Amino acid sequence: MLEEDALIVDLEDGFIWVEAMSQSSCNHCSANQGCGTASLQKWFNRSPNRLRMANKPGFSVGDKVVIGIPEQALVKGSLMIYMFPLLALIAGAMLGALVNDWLGWDFKEVASIIAGFASFAVCFRSIQRYTLKFANRADYQPILLRLSH
Repeated sequence: MLEEDALIVDLEDGFIWVEAMSQSSCNHCSANQGCGTASLQKWFNRSPNRLRMANKPGFSVGDKVVIGIPEQALVKGSLMIYMFPLLALIAGAMLGALVNDWLGWDFKEVASIIAGFASFAVCFRSIQRYTLKFANRADYQPILLRLSH
């Protein structure tokens, strides 16, 4: 279970809203001055992530809590968001090159680019539909674990 500290900011019927600020270790690293990630982080102000989750008795607005998400949900989500579109882009580009050769055109690079981006877009649309099916499944939702110390 991956854990994160959060703050309860609102209550609804049986639900709570929590805000969790993503923490970065950039301020603690010795390469902070020469790191591109640290430089980008200074330019982009990160706002807190707001999540709606099921409430447990005994929690109220202003409580600091620990929320968690199962590792398996994070791994599956990461594969879906990062790996599948990349594979779709590569496969589409290869297919575009093969179709170009089969048809005898002289635009191999253009065909690869167009087919790659088309398959990338189709993959993203498929991911969107797939995630809507699983949006309310309990094993993909963050859960309220305990009060934070």
